[in-house]
Amino acid sequence: MARLSMAEKEKRAPKFLKKIFGSPKKRSEELSVKSGKANRAASDKMRAAETSFRDAKASIRDTAKTKISDRSFKSTFDTASKAGKSTFTYGGRSFMTNKGKAENKDKMKTRIAPKGSIKKKSNLDADTVASYKKRIKYMKDRKAKGKNFSAKNLKELEAKLAAN
Repeated sequence: MARLSMAEKEKRAPKFLKKIFGSPKKRSEELSVKSGKANRAASDKMRAAETSFRDAKASIRDTAKTKISDRSFKSTFDTASKAGKSTFTYGGRSFMTNKGKAENKDKMKTRIAPKGSIKKKSNLDADTVASYKKRIKYMKDRKAKGKNFSAKNLKELEAKLAAN
């Protein structure tokens, strides 16, 4: 009688014996391998579908790009211009006529705001402004009490806040 391979032996062995006499560790290993094979099969199937879709799309795009036209670019451009179109395609790529360029230029223009209508962003952060106000208040209090204070520093701080 011919020798049986390991796989054939496993097929012939009754499954209920495996459940009774098999170790839990061995069972978990088998389940892990089984789920890994299933995951791999699913991944391969997905990859094949993505590849075929991508390849089909690429082939359509490539044929459109490389399709040799019996018309020159200039004649295609002139025809689109005479028809009043703003864009046309040649060799699978989109191009603009002079009308399309003018329309695009108009869209790209921006309106200029009147001078002074846009406020400049403050150069000083909120903490610095609060600190300057506190220092000014402190100096003015000292001045009111007749104590010494730096008039130069007071003037500089007030100028900085006014410019802010």
